[in-house]
Amino acid sequence: MQFSRLDLTSFVAAGILFVLTCANAKPNLIKTCRQGSRECFKESLQATVPGFTKGIPELGIEVLDPFIVDNLNLTLPGDLRINFKDGVATGFRNCIIDKARIVKDILEVQLHCNLTIKGKYRSSGSLLIFPIDGEGDSTIKCRNIKFMAFFKLGSRMENGQKYVVIKSLKVDHRFDGNVFYQLTNLFKNSPEMSKLVLDFMNRNWKMVAEEFGKPIVDYGVAAILKNIKMLLKNMPEKELSPVPLNL
Repeated sequence: MQFSRLDLTSFVAAGILFVLTCANAKPNLIKTCRQGSRECFKESLQATVPGFTKGIPELGIEVLDPFIVDNLNLTLPGDLRINFKDGVATGFRNCIIDKARIVKDILEVQLHCNLTIKGKYRSSGSLLIFPIDGEGDSTIKCRNIKFMAFFKLGSRMENGQKYVVIKSLKVDHRFDGNVFYQLTNLFKNSPEMSKLVLDFMNRNWKMVAEEFGKPIVDYGVAAILKNIKMLLKNMPEKELSPVPLNL
């Protein structure tokens, strides 16, 4: 797993969850739904994904596709240290919402994505049984990453308007497809060892992803949550949701 990139995809994808749930940021894109119409709610969220991932500058919402990671430092299991820079993740605008519903104050969203992450990396430490000392280019392709998010919602009043707040969040993810890694120079000056480890990573992609993915997922959730909080701060409930919210 290009430990950092793979996680990057997880992270940003986990974050995209947040984005999708609030993706109704542009009122003129919202399809009004009657209370309890889950299919309409899901369709409304799906329709906003391409536009929302382009960003909403006037609301302080950053672009999500392409998602730029200028410089990221991580310490992963095995004291594996990763620096990732000049990173670009794409594919979020094509994520598919599989399920979306609101029950009382709980919003549940499930979606799956195909993501590609490219960038430059530098690494040192241990990847499972392999000592790593590399620096080069990386491309990570993740197919059919599934995310399940559960939001506990609340509300606040300001100037006579009701705004939605996120009181708590739980995000789970799993890799239903496969992850393909292409990294150059995993071992400096040793193309044979680099190929050996890269082949191992691609044969055991799921184990590698699950071992090193969580720190990046957490990073991604925090990054996207910042966007969502900005959105909720600026958009009253009546403009945000295609269905009435009894919060």
